[in-house]
Amino acid sequence: GGLGVEEVLRKALADGVTNAMLMNDDGLIVAARAEDSDHTVSAVLASIFNEYREAERFVDPGTDSSLTSILFDCASARVACTSLVRCGVDREILLCICGDAATQYGVLWSKMSLLKKSLECLGPIFIPSGVGAG
Repeated sequence: GGLGVEEVLRKALADGVTNAMLMNDDGLIVAARAEDSDHTVSAVLASIFNEYREAERFVDPGTDSSLTSILFDCASARVACTSLVRCGVDREILLCICGDAATQYGVLWSKMSLLKKSLECLGPIFIPSGVGAG
């Protein structure tokens, strides 16, 4: 059988990456956390979604380009965030990779890109049937 989502996420936990997770408007869906990382993630979670939504507002609404990826720093972490699956108009699943403050953005970005490729095949399981049809 294929790898479970959590195993796929766990493969990214190296080179300063402390957390890899999927989340939506309701919060966390599935996450992998490095054993030695602390629990800053829960603090980071709310800000991730807010940052993402805030940034999304500045993407030109007249274009097709929806915001797909952002990088930002918060208190004790660096975060790379990308839209994995859109399920409906205002709902989407974000893939987030967190590192500590010293983690290089390039590392976060490449891990995020690799994970996104690995997880894209899972898209359909997150989308309620009927959404997007017609």
